[in-house]
Amino acid sequence: MRRKRIIQSLAGISVGIVIGSGAYWQWRLAPLKATTVKMTNIPTVFVAGDYARAFSTNGFVHRLSSTHLMTKALVVNVAKNGHLTIKQWALLRRNPTIQVIFADNHHPKRQAQQLAVVMAQLKRRYHITTYNAVGHSSGSNIIWQYLVNTAKQPQQPKIHKFVSIASTYPQVTSQLHQLPTKIPILNIGGQIWQTAGDGEVSLKGVLAFSQKLRQQGWQPKTVIMHGSPFTVEHSLLHINPAVDRQLVTFLYQ
Repeated sequence: MRRKRIIQSLAGISVGIVIGSGAYWQWRLAPLKATTVKMTNIPTVFVAGDYARAFSTNGFVHRLSSTHLMTKALVVNVAKNGHLTIKQWALLRRNPTIQVIFADNHHPKRQAQQLAVVMAQLKRRYHITTYNAVGHSSGSNIIWQYLVNTAKQPQQPKIHKFVSIASTYPQVTSQLHQLPTKIPILNIGGQIWQTAGDGEVSLKGVLAFSQKLRQQGWQPKTVIMHGSPFTVEHSLLHINPAVDRQLVTFLYQ
């Protein structure tokens, strides 16, 4: 009898967890379900930060594709030796996503060089001439360094829009002249309650990026996400649907 009660209790707990998780997920997706965007064939390239691998970009792609705001299209795995493995999930249509996942994901300069190879391959094999880019943390720095190094090279596709999440750029002023045009930039940062930032990256550093861009005639859009450690902490910004909404509306409205 006692064993039966234990089993019933465990079953009840399991059902409660499933129902609670489902309700929580629906609540988290509410900002995206109320969002509408234009559908284009311009792909968006996602690059994760230090040690994140596919984890952070999987969240972006899953939430945005499940709400039909984007379409999971390509996943590019980059081996330590630079070898590329590309898996195609769908046609490059209806706001397609491209995840770039580095096996050696703790050396931003090397990853920026590998990203140049990736983008050249995407242009050659998939005829991608224009793209958006989204980076979180050092993923944004990888994208930026790639742009600084290769933006004027003809074998590379052209950047359309750039979303930077929780990143700083100490050398941005000296690098801007290496970019051919003033691209639209969305600069997102986090502030836990009234603290100095998201727990890892300072709000001052995030805002300095926008300030330096404006001083050089650029017009970045700056969004600071305010909240608790459970919503805007550095490693949780990439699983915040409110951040998803900011980036997808910036890219496709």
